[in-house]
Amino acid sequence: MLSLASRSFAMPAILVLTGLLAAGLMPGQDANAGGNVEPKNYVTGWLPYWNPVAAARSVRQNASVFDDASPFVFDAISTARIDLKLGADDWRQMRVAIRQSGVDNIATVATDMSAADFAWILRSPDRRSAHARALVKLVDRYNLDGIDLDYESINFGSSADKATIRAKYPLLVQTLDARLNSRGATTAVTVASRTSARDPNWWVFDYAALGREADRVRIMTYDYSWSGGPAGPIAPKWWVNDVASYASRAVAPRKVSLGMPAYGRDWFGGTVSGKCPASAKATVSRTTRGMKAFAQNIGVKPQWRDRATSKYFTYVRSYSNGETRCKARRVVWFDDERSLSAKSPLVERYGLRGIAIWALGNESAASWDGIRSFGRQLTRAR
Repeated sequence: MLSLASRSFAMPAILVLTGLLAAGLMPGQDANAGGNVEPKNYVTGWLPYWNPVAAARSVRQNASVFDDASPFVFDAISTARIDLKLGADDWRQMRVAIRQSGVDNIATVATDMSAADFAWILRSPDRRSAHARALVKLVDRYNLDGIDLDYESINFGSSADKATIRAKYPLLVQTLDARLNSRGATTAVTVASRTSARDPNWWVFDYAALGREADRVRIMTYDYSWSGGPAGPIAPKWWVNDVASYASRAVAPRKVSLGMPAYGRDWFGGTVSGKCPASAKATVSRTTRGMKAFAQNIGVKPQWRDRATSKYFTYVRSYSNGETRCKARRVVWFDDERSLSAKSPLVERYGLRGIAIWALGNESAASWDGIRSFGRQLTRAR
């Protein structure tokens, strides 16, 4: 995952509960429940450790549409070491919030290990078993409902190491799945986007092999346009469709959840006048909530782009660094509730499990109306 939001200080989860009770809601009750048809539980999403209160609130207030939720709080350092990135109190409160919402807690373990480090673990059956054992300990210690592996850094390294990972990562997942399933727990893997078996991007992720071993597969169908590349939409529907089409053929569709971004980016679009300092050329990431507030603050109305299924706007900003000054054009793309509603029907088209939101707490409040409406459509289609 990408740390796209500014980290916020956590407040006691009891404040979230107090707010719900003041609104006349019991824990786990949907804040916008209504209508005669209950929405299908087709949503999962990641609760980032830097924004725990808002993320937990998203789960609590919209529990009726959640299949499960994934606290993004663990970091695999080595074969046997997995660190908790959230304070103990905040972690306890997050677990309580998810449990009281009646939603399964499938915690995410990420890593910064290189391809070389991870390939070293995978080459040895004993080391694979030890790593699986360390993951299972998290389930036992924290009474979790499963583990989600989000190992992205393993894609970067030598061809030989990546070939080892492609071949042996599914063996680790197989071992983990057997141990978790024996406890009634679930194994999920999060993978980057690929549009075919021949796609050279993110080659370490063998969709078919990982999909055979894992219970659930989350696909990060976002970052089509990334911070180090040219400005563009984060997750255009035509591209998400290509990924979904391939995934539904490589993996049992009922296992697959499509990633939905709740963020956008603000790119340097060129110099208008003067000479720009290096800082002017940086790409800035903001949450969907943050993008809406930013556009309002600078008096710009974002425009909808149909093919991109995304919001877009430009503006001019002044920069100065000593005697170096300029005016620069900035180009902004972000997903919002309309983007989400435009892409959600791909779940029904390909018979997928649902959607996965990166990251909970970043989405606009209006997103949940569309999510709930589509959930009812899925219920009626059963």
